[in-house]
Amino acid sequence: MHQINIALAVATCVIVLVGLVSSRIESLPISKPLLAVGVGIAVGPEMLRWLVPENWPDAHAILEAAARFTLAISVFGVALRTPKEDYRRLLRPVGLLLTGGMLVMWLTSAGLAWAILGISPLLALLLGAIVTPTDPVVASSIVTGGLAERSLPDRLRSTLSLESGANDGLAYVIVLLPILLLDNTASSAAWERWVWEVLIIGVLVAILIGAIIGCLVAKALHQANMMDWVEEHSLLGLTVALSLFVVTAAKLLGSDGILAAFAAGAAFNLTIDRSAAYEEQNVQEAIGKLFNLPVFVLFGAMLPWREWIGLGWPLLAFAFAVLFLRRPAAILLTGRGFGGAFKLRDAIFLGWFAPVGVAAIYYAKLAEERTHDPLYWHAASLVILASILSHGITSAAGLASYRRASG
Repeated sequence: MHQINIALAVATCVIVLVGLVSSRIESLPISKPLLAVGVGIAVGPEMLRWLVPENWPDAHAILEAAARFTLAISVFGVALRTPKEDYRRLLRPVGLLLTGGMLVMWLTSAGLAWAILGISPLLALLLGAIVTPTDPVVASSIVTGGLAERSLPDRLRSTLSLESGANDGLAYVIVLLPILLLDNTASSAAWERWVWEVLIIGVLVAILIGAIIGCLVAKALHQANMMDWVEEHSLLGLTVALSLFVVTAAKLLGSDGILAAFAAGAAFNLTIDRSAAYEEQNVQEAIGKLFNLPVFVLFGAMLPWREWIGLGWPLLAFAFAVLFLRRPAAILLTGRGFGGAFKLRDAIFLGWFAPVGVAAIYYAKLAEERTHDPLYWHAASLVILASILSHGITSAAGLASYRRASG
């Protein structure tokens, strides 16, 4: 209980401090997730030892659950804040990033894991899948806020937001495939399970669950507003409660809760009238910030420093190779199909700002739980830290450079 109180005190202090200087942080070479990770490292077992997760009864399950709920709230918020017209207008570039782009990032990351870490191709495919998705939490810190709105066009901010919101759930498809192949000695049985458990139950059912619930709640809210049944303050928790309900309901049905939460947010957004959606968006963003930062504090306190040292320089080389090769390869092969509205500067921006974050935390923990191999957490956590550090330091400069290039 003492550790829980310390964790809550530290997390809430970070939220308060970030809230007090949030506008100033936008122009500094530091992001909010980076600040939260730094606090987690400072209070963790390697420094102040205020938080010692290794002494907790089930610290890794706590981190996995925190990442899952953070993702659910975040992807719902992404789907909610995206203008309705952008779903149709950006279908082509986002569709390319979610198909060919994800495939290239997966295979590039897997190839790097196989070549640098010397692991088997199947293990490399799993590790590559874990670090494939673009993180909506870290991405939101780059494409939201006054500085981002002044520097980046809507098409670019919405493209990165929509991609990061959708591909977190879709990564479930490529993460579970190597896990099932590792679980089953007969590859035919693994493929059959993958089609039924992942594609049908995991993806199709998740989309149906999310879309139906999101649409029904939006229609119910509209009717309640028409009859003046809804008090303004009761809206505060509606979308957050909805996102958490969807992710847990989908999980209970054996489906992909993250994808279901995104589908629910999109359906809610496309069904409700825009003025109400805008009000809900502001509430969702405010409460989302409350949930987003604590998981980074926890992540910072749980970093496996000793294991990194044991794995040596190949792990460091892998982390930075993923950062510098995974995303540029995807943009190079898919960028030409984005359409005439996207310029070279857009491709350069998208080629760098595709952070690895909470989604990789969740999938690394899921892989560790399913395979009982800590390598996935040890390797992915360094990639995540390198991404938060690199993208946090370069975000303000990247926005300024894009603004100058735009004239």
